[in-house]
Amino acid sequence: MNAKHIFDRRTAHSTANTMGVLLMFILMIFMTGCISSSKSYNAGKNIVYNGSMYNISNVKTVNSKVEGTLPNGDVRNMKGMDKKSVEALLKQSSPIMVTTALDLDGDDMIYERRSVTKYSEYSKMIKNFESAGKKITKFMGNKKATQLKLK
Repeated sequence: MNAKHIFDRRTAHSTANTMGVLLMFILMIFMTGCISSSKSYNAGKNIVYNGSMYNISNVKTVNSKVEGTLPNGDVRNMKGMDKKSVEALLKQSSPIMVTTALDLDGDDMIYERRSVTKYSEYSKMIKNFESAGKKITKFMGNKKATQLKLK
């Protein structure tokens, strides 16, 4: 009876060891599956606008530009101008060729260029440009997205 009791302990200990090894093996397979299924998105980011494709994967800074070219050829920075300032500039010299663009590390992506004679035309341009800027910001924050088509 004593020998049988020792044999049962050894069998139980051996079974527990075997079960522990099997459990560790199953956990290792599960963890390997989890690690290999995690995705990293390294695809390039592109913006398509007016038939041109801009690769912005390696762009470090994106700035907006709003410039107005007066009839005499002078270029004015119109970024951040309020309604009174724009109306005064239009009254002084009209029409103004307004350009909205994104500066991508020194390369300009011209969004819109239009001759403006009224503040309402200027305001509509700025709203469209700001909307595009918000779309680009959202696009850059989405790791899965690789291409943005602007209208």
